[in-house]
Amino acid sequence: MQWGLLSVFSTLGSLVAFGINFNASNLQVPMSVYIVFVLLMASAFFVAAFSIVPPAQVRRRDGTPAAHYPHEGLWEEMKRQRLLLKDWRLLAMFIPMFASEVPIIVLSSLNSLYFNIRTRSLNSLMFNVMQIVGAIWIGLMLDNWKIASRRTRGMVTVTAVAVVVIAGWIGLTVWLYRNPMDLLDPPLFDWTDGPFGGFFVLNLIFGMNMVIYQVTVQWIISSFTNDPEHLARLAGLVKGVLAGGVAAAFGTEAAGLTQLQVVAYNFTIQAVGLVLMAVMAWTCVTRTSCTTEESVSPPAEVQTNLGKDMEKDDQAS
Repeated sequence: MQWGLLSVFSTLGSLVAFGINFNASNLQVPMSVYIVFVLLMASAFFVAAFSIVPPAQVRRRDGTPAAHYPHEGLWEEMKRQRLLLKDWRLLAMFIPMFASEVPIIVLSSLNSLYFNIRTRSLNSLMFNVMQIVGAIWIGLMLDNWKIASRRTRGMVTVTAVAVVVIAGWIGLTVWLYRNPMDLLDPPLFDWTDGPFGGFFVLNLIFGMNMVIYQVTVQWIISSFTNDPEHLARLAGLVKGVLAGGVAAAFGTEAAGLTQLQVVAYNFTIQAVGLVLMAVMAWTCVTRTSCTTEESVSPPAEVQTNLGKDMEKDDQAS
């Protein structure tokens, strides 16, 4: 849901830029694009101010609270943050977190180096459109109740994500081999030129990669707990490590590496991340932890279903 909404509004912003740049003849981004984006971003403050409610007021459909929220001071919170770094499961997920958002750096750089303004705007628009598609698809995969076992659901999803991710990186490597570039004389292709077609397809694949890889990482990590406060700490950790991966990806661009070397680095860390995701999905994803955490109030239907399962186990024994 969160990624879907994010992608929808990112697409609207890209659509504005595409409309403004459709007939652009120079390489300068018009000031109107920046003004529109600043206004869109500023509007988020007003939406948040009138939409966010206190956590203690959050209720499920059956009227039960999501969790208990005891007050904790700053020092206690800092200690709990430090304990995250002692959890071997999070350490194992470090590379997947680190590699979650690197595709946008690679594709943005190639888009700016190889294409003119209006074609860049089209690529950016479609990249965001595919994030909407990816968000819907990955949600259907991870919440597919036809696969009762959450562990199996995780393994099936990681496998499907691996197919998309690996296909994209291999395709991009082939495209770069076929379209070498001189940084001092960039080609600035238009969408009417031959090389655009292959890159356009790859751009769609990487738009999905941007979402499905990251959401799968978040899903695996969020399966470790049902405690909202712990989940909030995990969310902060994920975003912090993710930002480090983005910074490192920018660093490979700034270090003067060739585009093929940049692709090789990012492909490697995402591939290693996929292996670790598969291992963690198999070994650490359980049915639920909401009945074993004191701060969590299990939904009524979960308690009922677990009770039925226990009765079946007793009868079988």
